[in-house]
Amino acid sequence: MGGGKSLQINWFKGFSSDELQDPRCKALIDSARRVVAAMRYPLVAKSRSTRGIYRGKARRLLDLVAWMYRNAVWTFSDLTPEIADWYKSDLLEAGPAGIEADEAEDEQASELELQDDLDNTSVSKLYVRLRIMVDIFELSQEFEGFPELRLGAHPFRGQSVTSLAESLAISSDGWIPRIPDEVFNPLMQASLNWLDVYSRDILYAQDEYLRVMDSRRNYTGHNYGEFVDAALLDVRFDSRGQLTDQWRAPFLATVARRQEVSSVSGPTRGPTNQLRDLIEDLEAAGLVSIQAITGVRISELLDAKADPRQPNGWPACLVQRTSRSGLYDLFYFSSHTFKGEKDDHGTPFEWLLGVRPAGTSYLPIAVRGILVLDELFKPWRIRFGCDYLVMSLGKGGGLPHSAPAHMKPLTDRHARILKTFVRRQVVVPEEFVDWNLTSHQFRKTFCQDIVRINPRALPAIQEHYGHASAYITDEAYAGNDATMLKLIDDVATREAAKIMIDRVYGNLPLGGKLADVIDARAAVIHELLDGIDAYERRLSALTNALSVEGIMIFTSDYLDCFFRPQHAMCHYDLLGYFDQNASRPLRPYRARKNCSVCQNGVINSNHIPYWENEYRSNEHVRRANEKIGDLRIAAVAAARAAQAKSVLRKIGRWPIHVAN
Repeated sequence: MGGGKSLQINWFKGFSSDELQDPRCKALIDSARRVVAAMRYPLVAKSRSTRGIYRGKARRLLDLVAWMYRNAVWTFSDLTPEIADWYKSDLLEAGPAGIEADEAEDEQASELELQDDLDNTSVSKLYVRLRIMVDIFELSQEFEGFPELRLGAHPFRGQSVTSLAESLAISSDGWIPRIPDEVFNPLMQASLNWLDVYSRDILYAQDEYLRVMDSRRNYTGHNYGEFVDAALLDVRFDSRGQLTDQWRAPFLATVARRQEVSSVSGPTRGPTNQLRDLIEDLEAAGLVSIQAITGVRISELLDAKADPRQPNGWPACLVQRTSRSGLYDLFYFSSHTFKGEKDDHGTPFEWLLGVRPAGTSYLPIAVRGILVLDELFKPWRIRFGCDYLVMSLGKGGGLPHSAPAHMKPLTDRHARILKTFVRRQVVVPEEFVDWNLTSHQFRKTFCQDIVRINPRALPAIQEHYGHASAYITDEAYAGNDATMLKLIDDVATREAAKIMIDRVYGNLPLGGKLADVIDARAAVIHELLDGIDAYERRLSALTNALSVEGIMIFTSDYLDCFFRPQHAMCHYDLLGYFDQNASRPLRPYRARKNCSVCQNGVINSNHIPYWENEYRSNEHVRRANEKIGDLRIAAVAAARAAQAKSVLRKIGRWPIHVAN
């Protein structure tokens, strides 16, 4: 083309022979060829695409054309913003497994640097497929004689593809998945074992290694192994005498390489190498304990500093404060967030790690994780003059004798040790053995758990975090991380859309004042989603519509709140008026006396256990007090039982069995 090097593109890939006989399919392919030629040699663009990027764009354009043909979109001029929304939904529904990237695309997308995290792969794959529509739009001015190739408006309504790809990849259930409970639960249990039990032996073994190395400081030879091996081979793995049996076998002596010419020699795995493996597993356990509790990005976690020390001797990144009431100790993780910017310093942020009653000795899980990581890397930081909480111990399978070239750990190294830890130390059901765990899934899991928390598990959650009060706000869980709050809001909006769709299309039993509002808006919802048959596409479309209105759902054990500020009785109770700028329920005032008369309330099957128990317990109180003649208390209990009965009847769960 144009004297340049030839570049072969199979324009018929992905089409059946019957489809290729259709004139409409041929016309779409011909249009794609014209667009590709304009991409390669644009008339008005400042520069041409490189050969690699050009090939990648051609392939993505072919993917788009195949999608257009199968969805009866016959020309590029038909790619309206509404059609672009449809394409986005189908991409998200396909998920990462259905969207593979080329090396050239990865090279193109690498310049995005959306987040310092290996999960950029998912964002990048989405980016290159959405970007192709913008490329066509930007080339429209070159097709004055071909109206079928001209887009009348920006396909994403002016939003940058970078921000669009990042927001969709983070907020869509069909894109970056949460960690399944079958993986998350055993992973957390294994991490706790390593932090609370196994760490004692690993730290002792590391101290023994360093002691021997220091005692041989004046040794001029190179064979440190015989001295180190002798010390490490004596280490017992019984949590420093607290376990009856050892939790793992002792270190093995150095295994010689195989000498057979025909065999492949593996690296020597002596005691030092085995100690390095244990150090990395303990590091992975510590990082998991923090990410699972906070949802912090791995880049933010690895940027945390240990020095200068806090007044209580803790590392700089671990902050303890007393609550305003003086009743609680609050623990925060302090680091920097980068938000995809090329900024070496970042913006200071804090994330809540946990809460405990003042004066008690309990340490939340994430706090214990930080303290173990601090102790694990402290001797190395002192030796090599590093101030990061977690530091790199260099390449290779041994331990460093001199400062590594790069002491700040890299995210790709963390991804490796996380996967290795899961493979070696975590037992998961057979069907989840191949689960591809990535650090960003902790963030997704955290956000969904904040929104979807099982009300019946609230006491266990409070004990887990050391809470004595249910008044810890949604904002406190995410610290002052605005991006995290946005993710939580995205999931909350999606949950609201899910309940509305299940009600309108599936007759989901609901109670509360908002159930009537949803029923009244059923026709509007049907009209909005007209022509959209797939559940996931309906969900995405309604989520987008609700996000404009700012409608989200927040759960409780007795009622869910479809938050709308103009009806929020919790804010009215505090202020005496409806705060139109409010964005979520006010937890201290989110009580039954307010929620029961609030138009934001909706009750579904998740709340049945609460209302059944409410009816049974109040019926028992009513009968007991009627027998002893205390009619005042009996009347209060009767009113509460009547309310519970009304709720259960409305959602189709009446009558219920009442034990005598």
